Amino acid sequence: MNSRFTAENPAGDTPDNAQVLSSLRNLKEFLYSFNFLKMHAEKSFVISGVPPGTYCRGMSEPGKQYVLYHHHSRLDESGMYYIVNPGHYLENMVLYLPGGTYKADWVDPASGKVINSVTFTHQGGNKDLTAPEHAVDIALRIKRVR
Repeated sequence: MNSRFTAENPAGDTPDNAQVLSSLRNLKEFLYSFNFLKMHAEKSFVISGVPPGTYCRGMSEPGKQYVLYHHHSRLDESGMYYIVNPGHYLENMVLYLPGGTYKADWVDPASGKVINSVTFTHQGGNKDLTAPEHAVDIALRIKRVR
């Protein structure tokens, strides 16, 4: 429930609520694409490529599955809300991954759609991945396939 469900509108039938609920559905589907109970919050696998002023969050089950989310925004004066800083972003990320074959999907968080996907075999160590152009935020899903 959120503040869009009211006595006057118990169904929460508003365009902005539809957008919020759609985003929450996309987030659920994205998270359920992982065995997230085996993951822990961390982003030490990110070696470089996160520009200053970009908020970055990550989770992993090292060697098996990784997720990275970053957004271009800043905290407001109260420190409680993010103010979006839209632009044309294209980051070159360097991640540390153990050897193996992986599938990496760049996902648009707003729509839940995969923007770009690549499968690669890696000998272990640093791996360069370039995020597709995005306006505010992007998510990266990496899963070991072999």
